[in-house]
Formats: sequence, structure tokens, C-alpha cells
Amino acid sequence: MKDAIETSTTAFAAIVAIVLIFAAVLGLRSFIEGRRRRKARAKTDAEAWTELLGKQLQIAPASVGDTEAAAALDRARKLHYGAVQKLKTAKKTKQFERIRTYALAGLHNLNIMRRRLGKAPGPQGPIPFNSGAGTKKRDDNIRDVATGPSTGLPF
Repeated sequence: MKDAIETSTTAFAAIVAIVLIFAAVLGLRSFIEGRRRRKARAKTDAEAWTELLGKQLQIAPASVGDTEAAAALDRARKLHYGAVQKLKTAKKTKQFERIRTYALAGLHNLNIMRRRLGKAPGPQGPIPFNSGAGTKKRDDNIRDVATGPSTGLPF
């Protein structure tokens, strides 16, 4: 009887160990796959925002008369250059997130330039950094009127 109890206890412990090892392997695989997906998403976002900034810089005027607008345009160009250079060597998710931040900051600077020149704001993303999470501040680039193809307003 004692041998039967010891055998069943040993078998139960072995089954529990196998189940725990199997769960740990599945959990580790899920964790690795999640990290890979986050990295791929961050890379795609960084590339898309950098490309959008580059296209917006292509249609921006070569030079502007207003000093503040010229400074904003120069900052946007420098941020785009920095984003493109870092995109070539980035390998980690945090690096791709930083590149995305550079591109968003560049778009923000282009909108500052457009505002100074009296033009409609261009595409914009989330506030790039130092957003003051939790505070509800109104962005000067947001208009209260509806926009889109049906209204005739481009942005």
C-alpha cells in the first residue's frame, strides 16, 4: 500500500512538473512573439511618420520670410534628417519609438510654420512629447469646423 501511494504521488508530481514546464514554454513563446509584434509595429509607425514628414517637407516652401516660420522649417528639416539617419541603424523598439517622436515633432514644427504663414495646418499626429498627460489643452491646429471631402476643406 505504501508503494502504491509513493508511486501515485511521484506520478502526480511528474505530471504537474510536465504541465508547469509546458505552460512556461508557451508563456515564453507568447512573450517573445508579443515583443516581436510590438517591435514590428513600432518600426512600421516610425517609417510611416518619417515618410509623411519627408513628403510634407517636399511640398513646403524652400525659404520663408518670417524668422519664426523659417526657424520652425529648419527644425523640421533637422528632425527629419535625424529620423532618417537613426532609422537606418535602429534595431530596438525604443529606438523606433524615438524616431517616431522625431517625425511627429517635425510635423508639429511644420504646422507652426504654416500657422505663421497663415496657411491651413497639415497632417498632425499625437502630441510628440511633453504632452502633460492628464491635462486637456486645446491644440491651436484643431479647428471646430468639420473638414473632409464633403465640406470642401482640405484638412
